[in-house]
Amino acid sequence: MELLAEWMDDAENAAPEERVTVADVRLSVDSRNVMQHFADGELSNHATIALYGLAHGLTHDWWSIFGGRDREFSLLNYRSGYLLPDVRFWFDGSAFDVEVQEKSYREPDLRFWGGMRETLTRAEGEAALAAMIETILGRLKTKGIKDTSAQLRWKRVQHSRKSGEQSFCETAGGLGLDPYAIEDEAADFIERAEQIFEPEPLMEFAAGARDAKPAPLLDWVDRMRGYRGFKYRLADLAPMARQVERDAPQKAGEAAWAVGYRRARKMREALCLTQADRLTSYKRLADKLGGGASYNIAGHVDGIKALRSEREDGVQIHLRSQGQNGDAQLGHLFALARAVGDAVCFPESDLAPINDAHHAYRQAAGRAFAAELLAPVDEIRSMRRDRHDLVTIASSLSVSKAVIEHQLENGSRIDAACSEG
Repeated sequence: MELLAEWMDDAENAAPEERVTVADVRLSVDSRNVMQHFADGELSNHATIALYGLAHGLTHDWWSIFGGRDREFSLLNYRSGYLLPDVRFWFDGSAFDVEVQEKSYREPDLRFWGGMRETLTRAEGEAALAAMIETILGRLKTKGIKDTSAQLRWKRVQHSRKSGEQSFCETAGGLGLDPYAIEDEAADFIERAEQIFEPEPLMEFAAGARDAKPAPLLDWVDRMRGYRGFKYRLADLAPMARQVERDAPQKAGEAAWAVGYRRARKMREALCLTQADRLTSYKRLADKLGGGASYNIAGHVDGIKALRSEREDGVQIHLRSQGQNGDAQLGHLFALARAVGDAVCFPESDLAPINDAHHAYRQAAGRAFAAELLAPVDEIRSMRRDRHDLVTIASSLSVSKAVIEHQLENGSRIDAACSEG
């Protein structure tokens, strides 16, 4: 992703920041110019816009972009009356994804193409956004304009990136907060969470905790990780996870869903499960993993589904109570399967949350793992051939109908991931 600007010196915008940053702009995604468009039947390969709003928006959203795991951003957020393509981007903790959606406008009639997509590493994503910001701020400096909001903000961001403040700032961004204007209660929550979680689990914890009350959530986490006993222990999970890791080794740059699907298949083998075998409750799954008769769920708290912790005596998985009804029982089983997936896919972490964050690498891997562990796509296909409907299949496999639908939708992905070993 690269921005090219041919600056104009005769713009008439009222605000000086906008006036000096008007340019003919081209932006490439996957080596294709996304600024190419039709306007009133004529083809153009650039858009003439003021770029200051882009620099202002990116500098102020920086920590939310790289700290959030459940948010999608678009260049449209930063336009101020100008017509722009819908370039969306998000960071999941592993990859920085850019995707362009088709965008049409009326009065004037204008259409930008879509379909471009690019996946970058975090370093590449940071470099691309930083280059955009610095190109625009460099123009301001050349024209003698100083101390704008974007310039001052970028200095603070740069200082935080080079100091020990980055983790705090990213966690605040994950909570949807401005780290430079944060209330004491939220700051205390972040500082306390930093003492508990490693950096990447911390970001995912924050992304899932945005709408939760901070004190009860952290108190629950503290109680769970300090628990000593057999109520949450799965004695056989750690050696099984090591076996699966050997049988399905990590691949550089692998998508989250691919990791989850591959290792779920190997986990079913480690558990000696045939395609037709069912894991009908969290108790049954826990029993397969060495959970004793006392294995049970923990108390309710908002902002988390489960917590995986590792001790010298084995893996502990603390399931948050979701209630007593049928949906809750399905939820307990799926949450436990996701936590097992976290232990299998990310054995290097000793403590990790399982929550509702969607644009989060670990959470996505865990969801894929749980779906294929509990509802193997080949078994679903077999039941479909026997003319069972989706509700019957979901009931038989003890998952929601949505899980069955997603498995069928992702069937080609699952096949591709698992065919590679």
